[in-house]
Amino acid sequence: MPLVEHQVKGINNHLLDTSLQGEPLHIHISEVEAKSRSHAPHQHEGIEAFYMLEGEGTLQIEDEIYTLKANESAVFDPRKMHGLRNETDQPMRYMVIIYRDQET
Repeated sequence: MPLVEHQVKGINNHLLDTSLQGEPLHIHISEVEAKSRSHAPHQHEGIEAFYMLEGEGTLQIEDEIYTLKANESAVFDPRKMHGLRNETDQPMRYMVIIYRDQET
């Protein structure tokens, strides 16, 4: 069961257990410039979490709006339409963690 290097966005060295089927727990770090977003609202399978490292983001999950500031997080059902945008004048940096069932 050795760990091998696995390339992920925003992380210098990410090790993944080769005995896992694929990548059931996906982790990456995104950076978004002021007054922008990384991508349009979307949906997908799994369970998702955002952890705000720096800055502030506006999280929309369907019709609900939440603010995430540095050292705050949210865990949600990503089958619901969701997106995170930066409405401030400063960049934001956040970690994305997505659990995908190995059975699917």
